[in-house]
Amino acid sequence: MDWLKVLLSAVVGATATFCHQYGLIISAVVISIVIDCITGLVKSKVSAEGWDSKKATKGFWKKIALLVALAFGMLLDFFIPTTLAEIGVEIPFHLPFALIIGCYIVINECISICENLYIINPEVMPKWIINLLKIAKEDIEKIDDNKK
Repeated sequence: MDWLKVLLSAVVGATATFCHQYGLIISAVVISIVIDCITGLVKSKVSAEGWDSKKATKGFWKKIALLVALAFGMLLDFFIPTTLAEIGVEIPFHLPFALIIGCYIVINECISICENLYIINPEVMPKWIINLLKIAKEDIEKIDDNKK
């Protein structure tokens, strides 16, 4: 069991070192994904839809894609300023790609968590919270659509 502690410490330490400015958003994304998975499993157990391995597999790959998108945002945050510095262009601010992608992921996961909780027990999650989160998501998507 000591090797597990050493391995976990090394992984967490390396991640903290590499992702020093991204620690909060990575934590929020991972925590929201884990909570969504747990509430989704409970929902499938409690509801009439039951456990579906195809749906679970699809959900797993969706979560992996979310983490890849966040990693890609972090890559962009690093790559663009580094590349611009090579040609002599400095930007006086940090790029927000990872933050934007991370916030979008957390909002979507929160919507899913609230929907799952509402199905598990409607009295636990007020419907207005779900509606509020959906409105926030729609507003974000409208801003994105207006820029196109």
